[in-house]
Amino acid sequence: MNNDQAVATDLPRGAYLIRGARILTMDPAIGDLARGDVLVRGGAIVAVAEELPADDAEVIDAAGMILMPGFIETHWHMWNSIWRGLSHDAPGYFALHRLAGSYTAEDHYAAIRYAATEAINAGVTTCHNWSNALRNTEDALAQAQALADSGIRARFGYGHLPHPGSTAVDDGEIVPMLEWLGQHGDERIDLGVVIHTTQHFVTEVEAARRHGLKSIAPHADLSQVLHLLGPEFIFTHGPGTPDQLLQLLAARGVKISLCPSTDTIIGAGLPPLIRFLENGVPFHDIGFSVDVTAQTCVDPFAAMRTIIASARIAQQRGASFTEIIMRPGNPADPTNGLTMPRQMLQLATLNGARVLGLEDTTGSIAPGKRADLILVRTSDLNMIAVDDSNATFQLVQHGQPANVDTVMVDGRFLKRAGQLLGIDVAAVGKAAARSHDAIRRRAQVGCDATL
Repeated sequence: MNNDQAVATDLPRGAYLIRGARILTMDPAIGDLARGDVLVRGGAIVAVAEELPADDAEVIDAAGMILMPGFIETHWHMWNSIWRGLSHDAPGYFALHRLAGSYTAEDHYAAIRYAATEAINAGVTTCHNWSNALRNTEDALAQAQALADSGIRARFGYGHLPHPGSTAVDDGEIVPMLEWLGQHGDERIDLGVVIHTTQHFVTEVEAARRHGLKSIAPHADLSQVLHLLGPEFIFTHGPGTPDQLLQLLAARGVKISLCPSTDTIIGAGLPPLIRFLENGVPFHDIGFSVDVTAQTCVDPFAAMRTIIASARIAQQRGASFTEIIMRPGNPADPTNGLTMPRQMLQLATLNGARVLGLEDTTGSIAPGKRADLILVRTSDLNMIAVDDSNATFQLVQHGQPANVDTVMVDGRFLKRAGQLLGIDVAAVGKAAARSHDAIRRRAQVGCDATL
């Protein structure tokens, strides 16, 4: 596959002292720092303190900004990110899956690079590429190369789109992909499997476990394979799921990926965080998902707002507007029994790392972890630059991707002072548009612009 775009791996992993930021470490042992420094060297976080010497490190002035771990999303069909403007609901979206047969390897590269670029720009430093449309090794290598070139940390969820002649993902594909990632994945990309048919469920689960893959992620009927569920499984969506299944997921240690943007836009329901918790799923096993950017955009701030709103609606148990606003606050509990913004930040960072089995690598700011960090400006109009305001409130209640000033993944700056680095953004956008047009021509799929 020919690729002449700029690649993030050309960017250095230097020594950097991020100075004077308001730091939300998401590490309970370290806590928050009203003003502090973080030292990064060779891709790793070396130290976190109120004040650190620069020594030989480049000093990054982070005054007036919030420093936090990058967002971690846990389920995203990145290959169809270029379907924008083609559907508005679930039937329309699923009908477009016939486009998969009209992709070239170059189209797979263009779609993944496009999605990863949007993710980085919005402050997402880790993604789960739920790649359920692979036809052959060429498609897989094109997607893997796009992830490597983008600089993002990623789980490559390897899978096949179901069709009458589809085969199982087995050793013949897993072994070469593991070898390729070991040589070219920059130690940022690892492998999982995604399962989209019960026909090959047992074979694919056994293959994933044989090779010690960290995630097994099904979009398939689980009723006949419940005995196979385990802690490496990721269960997505959730609206309408029976309590009995939720309780089984909790008992088996299955991880959860909520889909706040897509479930709501198709009318399937609000993300059922409270129902998962009430049925025994630990909060730290629940993360958020981008899911599909054919009908939505990458916006972790909006995702957090949707999840916290849905949780609070559930917690109010149908109380009327008047009842809620007239209810006095509880001096003994400043949360008034409600899900809080800090919990949303944990869900979108450290929880996501745990869902993907990466909690020892990323998800919080602590010495020894890889430097996956973002700086968020508080000087923008939708925020407010007041030192003693509640930073978690600001981020969840008011934050937008446009406020993400700086993004570092594995010690490389991929965005700085609001500008993406190591990538030709215009070229990525043009390549995505070309693939969009070419795929539709091959598949003879039009667009009804009159709706």
